Amino acid sequence: MKTARLLTAFLVLMLVAASVRADEVMVNNKEAKIRNGPGTNYTVLWKPRLYTPLEVLAKHADWYAVRDVEGDVGWLHESVGAKDPAAIVTANMADVHASPDADSPVKYQAPKNYTFKVVETKGSWLKVVDPEGDEGWVAQKAVWIGGGAAQPKAKEEKKEPKKESKKEAKKSKKK
Repeated sequence: MKTARLLTAFLVLMLVAASVRADEVMVNNKEAKIRNGPGTNYTVLWKPRLYTPLEVLAKHADWYAVRDVEGDVGWLHESVGAKDPAAIVTANMADVHASPDADSPVKYQAPKNYTFKVVETKGSWLKVVDPEGDEGWVAQKAVWIGGGAAQPKAKEEKKEPKKESKKEAKKSKKK
């Protein structure tokens, strides 16, 4: 019964938090853990990568209820989070450029779920630093920077049936 009340209270907090503009928090410690409740006695659900952006749904004492890019929810202690902006690659691969220009040299490519600390914004470009200290510029369309509703996972595109060419259509009419 107590568990049901706690779960109901948590869900109410999430709904209230979802109705207002969400804050973001970035994981700032390699030892951070996302738990299933606001305390160290709760189970560890996952260990986020340094600079993982998270959407803050609610706060309880010194714990944040957070949601990640995939919509997974858990609790993060405020000591391992920072209000600095961060980004996570949502594209299959993101080019990290030398400057905020698609024609500038690509320094390296970051795979899906790679994380960055955002240090500057210029138009639709983000100047980022990765967990290894490398910096560059990524197109904002290739990443999720937290806040608002988490982005849904990409849906597979339906393939349209191939249309016959005029020549193929004439051949099938003759048959």
